[in-house]
Amino acid sequence: MKSFVLLLSCFACLVGAAAEAPSDATFADLAVAEKRLAAQQAILDHSRSFQMASPEAKTWFNRVRDAAKAAQDPEVQAALGQVLLLDPGYKRLLPLSPKPVNEYEAPEGTTPETKLAHLERVLDLRRSSKEYPLTVDELVALTKHEDFATAQRANRLLRRVSSAVAAPILWERLAKLTQRSQVQEVEDEILRLPATQAVRYLPTDLAGASLAAKAAWARFIAARAGRVGSKSRPVLKATVLPLLKGPANELTEAAWAAVPRLFAEADRAALTEASQGLSERLAPKAKAALDALPAK
Repeated sequence: MKSFVLLLSCFACLVGAAAEAPSDATFADLAVAEKRLAAQQAILDHSRSFQMASPEAKTWFNRVRDAAKAAQDPEVQAALGQVLLLDPGYKRLLPLSPKPVNEYEAPEGTTPETKLAHLERVLDLRRSSKEYPLTVDELVALTKHEDFATAQRANRLLRRVSSAVAAPILWERLAKLTQRSQVQEVEDEILRLPATQAVRYLPTDLAGASLAAKAAWARFIAARAGRVGSKSRPVLKATVLPLLKGPANELTEAAWAAVPRLFAEADRAALTEASQGLSERLAPKAKAALDALPAK
């Protein structure tokens, strides 16, 4: 019984000590590096004793607020700023405003670039086609713009609006390009087309096109040869076969990559003949393509 009374007495002492507000000397210790941590802890501990808003709590936290404003040390300012969050009278701010977001109508574009930007924004927002600032015919006209970036943006948006209209335009554009960087951008858009649309307008030959354009054409065949119909396959095989011979470059590498998808075991003799005399760089690719030939 005596031990229980002693325990209650000790607990009462602790509560009384916690309820006692830190003195002015404690706040003064905030400016002393050696005593700063202990002073911050004392202020924090006392601040935790206020569970509800009251005149005492208001007086205490105003005192802390004044100390934070007067402090010169960034560490003290940050510590007292965290203490002020314990103020029961502190109004928490919502992470988002409860007010509805204001929507403003975008200004009408006057140049091809601004109209394309407006169309892209409308497409990203999944708005109705009635809100499109450009028609399909106007987009087709912009795909022939003299500035490549503008024309390519029109091609990309046309693909999103009507892939059937964009497919032949992209293939025609690919055949005319000579810069590898531009070819790659158009190649990416062709690969983003629905496979049926892209294969439907796939040219069977790119005679007269640049090396980069022919390589992009061969890479597409390697990626989509499974979609090629039985009527177009013999024509494509006859076009790709001569491309397998020659020096190692991106075209011959792409042509050999298309072999397992386009040819079959019945074509091994012609392919073996084409693999003769290849460079050390190309020979392993040819061997891998021959080993991967399907039975049919």
